[in-house]
Order: sequence, then structure tokens, then C-alpha cells
Amino acid sequence: MTYAKKAFLSLLCIVLVLMTATPAVTQAATTIRDVPTTNSKYKAISWAVDNDLFKLDSANNFSPNEQLTEQELVVLFAKLDRNYALSYNDSVAYNFYSDFYLPFNGTYTTANRSKAVTRGQFARIYAAFRGLDLDEPQAVQYLYTNDISTGNTGKKTFADFQPSTKLTRGDSAELLYRSVQNGNFAVLGLKRTAAGRDNDKITLPPGFMGSSNTEFEEPKDNNNDFTGPEYVNNALQSIDVEKPDLIANDQDSTLITVSLKACNGDPIPDDKSYTFRVTSSYGAKIVDTSGEAVRNVQSDGSTVSAIVIAPKLTKSVRDTISFELINNTDPGMKCLVGEKLNAHVRYSPQPEMRIDYQVYDPANTDDENGNVTPPYVPYEKLPEFFKENIVNVHWIDREEKLFSIGQQTNVTNALGNVENIYLQYGGNDKKYPALGYENAILQFENYNISVWLFEEIIEKRLKDSINDTIEIMYMISDDGRPIYRIQGIDDAIASQVENINPVGAIIQLMGYMPDEKKLTLEHYDSVMKIYAIFTSLSNYDRTVLLKYQGGKLLGQVEAYKKRVEALKESEEAASRPSGKDRYTKVMVTLVRPGGEIITDYQGTVKIKFDGVEKTASFVTNTSDYLNNTGSPGTAVAYFDSVIYGKSKAEATLVNKIDPRYATILKDLKDKTFTKEIFTNPYFSKNSCSLATEVAYVVDYSASMKASDQTNYRGKKMMEVINQIKAKNNIVIETNTKATVLGEGTTDNVLKKDLYKASKEKGATDIFAGIEMALSKFSNDSKTSKAIIVVSDGKTSKSKMTKVLNEAKNKGVKVYTVSMGKKSQVNDAILTQLAAETGGIYYHAIDNLQLHQVFQKIIDAILCKTSPSSCVNPEDLFEEATVTLRKGNITMNARIDGNCSNVAKVNVRFPSLSGDAQFELKKRSDNVYMLTKTVQTMQDFKVNNEIEFIAYDKDGKIIATKTTTITN
Repeated sequence: MTYAKKAFLSLLCIVLVLMTATPAVTQAATTIRDVPTTNSKYKAISWAVDNDLFKLDSANNFSPNEQLTEQELVVLFAKLDRNYALSYNDSVAYNFYSDFYLPFNGTYTTANRSKAVTRGQFARIYAAFRGLDLDEPQAVQYLYTNDISTGNTGKKTFADFQPSTKLTRGDSAELLYRSVQNGNFAVLGLKRTAAGRDNDKITLPPGFMGSSNTEFEEPKDNNNDFTGPEYVNNALQSIDVEKPDLIANDQDSTLITVSLKACNGDPIPDDKSYTFRVTSSYGAKIVDTSGEAVRNVQSDGSTVSAIVIAPKLTKSVRDTISFELINNTDPGMKCLVGEKLNAHVRYSPQPEMRIDYQVYDPANTDDENGNVTPPYVPYEKLPEFFKENIVNVHWIDREEKLFSIGQQTNVTNALGNVENIYLQYGGNDKKYPALGYENAILQFENYNISVWLFEEIIEKRLKDSINDTIEIMYMISDDGRPIYRIQGIDDAIASQVENINPVGAIIQLMGYMPDEKKLTLEHYDSVMKIYAIFTSLSNYDRTVLLKYQGGKLLGQVEAYKKRVEALKESEEAASRPSGKDRYTKVMVTLVRPGGEIITDYQGTVKIKFDGVEKTASFVTNTSDYLNNTGSPGTAVAYFDSVIYGKSKAEATLVNKIDPRYATILKDLKDKTFTKEIFTNPYFSKNSCSLATEVAYVVDYSASMKASDQTNYRGKKMMEVINQIKAKNNIVIETNTKATVLGEGTTDNVLKKDLYKASKEKGATDIFAGIEMALSKFSNDSKTSKAIIVVSDGKTSKSKMTKVLNEAKNKGVKVYTVSMGKKSQVNDAILTQLAAETGGIYYHAIDNLQLHQVFQKIIDAILCKTSPSSCVNPEDLFEEATVTLRKGNITMNARIDGNCSNVAKVNVRFPSLSGDAQFELKKRSDNVYMLTKTVQTMQDFKVNNEIEFIAYDKDGKIIATKTTTITN
């Protein structure tokens, strides 16, 4: 290929696409052989042919009974849509309508595009096209109400519409003909994924759904969008894999979300939750947002999700992740019992240049800024055959972290017979080896304890045992992990503390600890676990503890905490380089395909951060990581600057690749790798100090996995509590139910773990949390009162009216915040909640915006101001993409809906003769779009950086965003 040809292919150009008007309704100009003029659909079919919606075959046949595919339907909508000005390519049309969330099944799953459309699906798509988010029954009634359909026999019931029957060419011609006659055919669309949110706007007539199942028609064929029995397909709506292709490195992860309905097709309420077991056919790890392994996950209303981590592999494989409903007692979900809902993920080994970072600033030491992945925490093996009950501990091995436990239980032998035997793991039978306990949930009474404390107690009790065994309780947690609980507070202690369990537990656990001077970092977790019990004490419990031994133990717990924290700080200080008061540390590691770190690479890497370049050598087989500033195989560079918010680090291998790795690392040659760095900003000094009472209600339902996989909202909310320093704080976690994590003064509530230990599970009822918060406010009229809510808004609305009235009566402003992708948020509820109470609703697209949102809320609460809901003009562009697909270049921008001063959006391309700009067309309130066809002109450098520019009405630039083209 010549250089000229290469240059020709590397430079693409843009030309205008002709606008298309909606076809007019005309009389037939062509004879249609297979549709007589007496046919009730003739007028609509002839109109569709004359307006070039459908083609006749060579014999002038229309084939009215031929099923219509979804990709044919999306093109029909495009041809009629007055707001559509692009080519009639089905891929372009799908891309266009994706911004309006029309419920096409093929938008993101290409295989669904060639499948036939049902009549019920058409009803939902058309309703969404007209701006209504409806389920099938309501969508069918919408067609009846607007004279777009009269049903099959004129009964105008749901069954009479035959929603499960596949849509034919004749059907679609008639429905679209009536639609065009009904008024302007122009897309309005939805603001988020269709979920039946507007059902309450459509009233179903009496008898619409029929009195018995016999009124429903049978489908004409057995084609299904999902594999499995038909009744399962009624429940299973979709399976979405966030990232279907992962690097097989034991780190890369993806979120899988399954959307469901009840077995009869009814929506599942947002306050319902079900438990699913998640398995991988290839042994991939299923984890929660803290990185701990789980076997079971809970649904949040209609959705259930799991995080999957790719295993280390040296070959590419295709994995099946299965969701199976367990512990089900709801007859409405019976069709899913015993069925597996499968998603597919691919793992491929690839060479990597892995960039990690850590930030240290003595002015902000509370933050653990960095992206160093914590070690994966597996769940321990459950003792097969054991029931949740008492088990005997025979011995414990602290070095191997194994112990032997036994129970009288039923076991099925090789002949299939059930025997009642005493089964001992770690006994004489080699089939049942000793079990691990290090990563199980370890408890004393009902309180979590450290591994060290668990071992100390077990060893002491075994030593004092008469028959060389002791009893503990065995249980299984909601997420499928084993719980081993030691029970029994000494009678002598219990009698002195009025049998108050947490007080007795603290006294007994402190009895196992060494003297303060003998504490080491080995005891850090143990002290912090005891301190967590201490912070949970009520005022009365503290009084009882204060009376014990003259209050000596109370001070001892505080002293032990200070001691181990000082030890930890000393350890961290020793690991920092001398002479650097603050720094950003960038670490680069080479990884061979399969996830194994290369520890003996001979070479250097160029690392760039904040405009400064440094060259670092890969540390080779060092045993002194501290003095050599790294671990084996890691190149490290320290930079004197710290950038709070977003920044990036770049790394490029220098010189030739180490010859020993020239083959396996060849894909890294001459490439620059970039890592986004996020350093948690801190809040500005308060400009006002109004006396306040503030409640904090944070959503930890299962659906929040998709919005915040690092629990940044919990970490940041604790900073907000510390910044506002309210007179009275009410800290609440909400999912299926609401839980008070702390209340009172700022100092008192921040002694607790609060949201650090919170995990996403169950359904959503944020109004239960708000209702609880409202009951905790004082009657002091001199204090300002506010509630801050963080949620995705997918919640039960049953208490909404009551809560709103109570908040308004008490003068409590509610500030609502959502985060993540707009498509994952139900902002209608959050907007209403804020608007009706005098608060403000904010949406944050990322962690930096969440910080900026909280800064605005802090200022609003303390200064009684009403700030703009536009978070930050610098982040006005929520999305800005330029994509090349099938000869078309599509420019797409989505702006922050809270920022209302955008008059137009342009895209600027560099060219050989100067920069050129194109103005995007406004497709909805927040979406701007333009598509151009690719021609042979070489003037526009579309392969370079492309700039999106937002202007206000005066032509002033509000914000810019730079991107590059993607295929």
C-alpha cells in the first residue's frame, strides 16, 4: 500500500446529510397484487408503498403477513420522524434513538436486531417515542385511546390486541398510517431506560386485563429472545454485561445486571428483594464493592447485579456467570426456582503496563489517596453437610490458619444411603481436611473480632477444656460466607455490668490483650474491633463501663487505640522518602499475559506527571523494598506536586525492550499508557457558621453497585459531617429498611465506623430513611434543619406524600444527590423531593462532581443560600463522542441538565486550511447530535483531538471538552 493511500485512509472527511421530511399521505400509484382493495388494511399499505416505507417484490407482492424485524421497524420510524435528519442505515438509526431510550432490544445487542418484533413491543416503543414510559398493558391502552388501534375484534382489551403475536408488515403499515394521521410524527423520547414509570398516567378500563387466562391469545410461534422455558422469559427482561471482554489478570472486573419482572409479567416493586446465588463456570471471583468474595447477592426491586473479577489465565476462555434464585417463598417468582439466568464473559491474556499511584499530603492525612488494589479476600469453604448450629472445635493451627471442627450430622454415603455420623473436618477421614477461618466472619457474642482475638480465645478455651474440645456457633451469612461465633461472657464479668452484652464483651476481650507497652501492629485490628464495640455503646452503657473498676478500662481502651494508631503512623512515615513533605508516587509494573508480574525486567520507563518527566528503572529482585522505593519488578517515581481532583500519569518504555521479553511484550513497544489519577479534594473553609441539625440518609441498596463501586459516597459523607459540624447529627443507612448508624454531636458520631462498613444489599426505601430522620429532629426553632439524601432514586414511593408533608410542616429542606450514569437514576423522585421542600437536586457524574455538589450543599446549609443546581461549568459535558460507523461520523454531546444557559454546541476539527466548526442539532433538552457521511476529502484531521464547545446566548464559551474519534 502506497504512502498516499495510507494518508488517504488515515484522514476522514465530513459532508452534510440531506434533511428528510415526513412523507405525506397519498393515494396508491401502484397495483398491489396480494392485497385486494377490499382489504381493511389496503389504504394503509398503499400509503406505505407510495411513501417508500416498504418495497414490493418483482411480482408486485407486498407480503402483508411476513413478520417484521426490529431493524426494519427502526428504519420505518426514522423515515417518518420529523426530528430525524440522518441516513436510513439501521445502525445510524439505532444510535440516534439510543439517546431517547426507546426500548429497542437491538440497541446494544446486535443479535436482537434481526429478530421479529411483537405487537406489544411496538406499543411500548411507540409510547416511548411519544414521551411516555409505559409497560405493555398501558401502552396498548394508549394506542386505543389515540385511535391508533381498535384491537383484533374491536373489544379493545389487552388480549384483543394480541400483544405476544409477532408484528407483520401489514400490521406495521396500518399502525404507522394511523400514527401519522394522528398528528406530528416526531420523537420526544425518554430521559432514562424504560421501566414503566408513567403507568399511573394511563387508566386501564374495567375488564381490560380480562377475568381469566383464557382471554389471552396464544403466541403464533415459539421464537424467544432469551433461552429457556417460555415462562422464565416472561420474568427475564434483560442481562447487561458492563464489560464483556476482560483481561485475564486477577484484577480486571465487570458489573453484570439482570433485570426481572414477576412470573406473570407484572413489575417488581422497588421495596422487594430476593436472594440469588451467583456462580462462574470457570471459577471467576464474585465480589462485593469492598473486594470481599460473596456467593449470594440480593436484588433491589427488579434488578440483581454482581461484580465479576477475571481469573489469571494463559489462554482465552468464555465464561458463563449464572444467577439462580434461592430461599424463595414468593409464589410470584416461582417460575425462576431451579432456573439459571446466564451471562457470558470472555477472558483474554494480554501484556500490561500497569500504573498505580499513591498521594501523601500532611495537610490531608485522613485520606488514603491511591489506586493500589487491596488484596482479594476469598470466602472460606463452608463445611459441607453441617447445619447452622453448634460445632465442636478440636484444634487450631495459627500458622496455617486452619482448625478442626465437628458436628453430629447426616451424610449421604457412596451407596446413596443417609447415615447419621459425627463428621470431623481435620480428623481421621482424609476426605474432610481441616478448614480455613482467616477470611470467615469471626465473632465474639454478636460482635466482629479480629483473627488474633479469635485464635487467642480458642487456644485458651481448648487449654482449659476437660475433653479437649470446645463449642462455638456456626452460621452462614446472607452473602454465603461462614460465620464462626464464640459465645459466653464470664459470669463474674456479666454480674458486675448488669448483663449488658457489649460492655461485658469489651471487658472480656480486653482481658486477652497484652500490656499497652507490648502492643505491636499485630494487635492493630484487635484494638480497632474492640474500639468499634466501644463506640456503639449507649450513654447508659458507657455509665456502666465507667463504674467498672473505677473507670480504669474506659481510659485503657482509648489509650490502646492511640498506641496502635501511633505505631501505624510510624510505619507509614518510615516508608516515605526523606526530604519529601508531600508527593505523588507513581509506580509502573510490567505484567506478562496471564497476570504474572515480571520481576527481573532489565530496562527503564519514562513517567510523566504534572508536566514533569522522570526516568525510572524497574527494581530487580530486591529484598529491601523500603530503601529501594518499590517492590520487585516495579519502577517508581516521586513527584513533588499534589493535584487535588483529576490528573493523569503517563508511562512509556524507554529504549529497546529487554530481549528476554521482546516477544511477549511486543504490544507495549512505542506506546504511551495513561492512568487517570483522582486525589480526594478537601472542602474550603466554612464562610458561615449557622446553628444546624442535619440528617444524612445514604442509599446502600443493591442497585447502588452500578453508581458507586468504591463507596466514595460513604467516605465523602463522613467528611461532610465533619465539615458542617452540626449541633445534632442523624446518620442513617437505608436499603430494604432504614438503620440509624449514629446520632448526636459531630465528635460522637465520627467515633463510629458509620458508612465505612456499609455494603450494598437488598431493596430500596429511601423514604423510610427520611421518615426516621424527621422523627429525630429536635423542637428547637432556632436551629436550621436539613436532610442530605444520596440515592439513585429507585425506591418505593408508598410513603412519599406523608414524608413530604411532614418535612414541609417541620421546615426541613431536603437536598438530594444522585451519582453515576443518568440512565441509572430515577431523578423524577429526587427532583420532586428537593423541589417541594425548598432544597435542590444535584446529579454528579463522577467523584469530583460529588465533592463539588457537597461543597455547594455545605454552603447552602450553613449560609442559608440557594446556589445554582449547575454543579460545575467545567464539567458541563457529561458525554462527548465522535464515532465512525459504516461510513458515517456521528458527533454526540450530552450536557448537564442542571446547567440551563447553553444556547448551542459546536464541534471543532483541525484542518489543513484552518480550524472548522460544525453546529450540532438539539435532539432533546440535554442531547446535541450531528451525523456526516465520510467522503474522499482529506482536509479535516479527524484522527487528531476534536474539541466540543458550549456557548451561551451571547456567544460566550461556557465549557469545552476534547475527545478523539472511535470506531
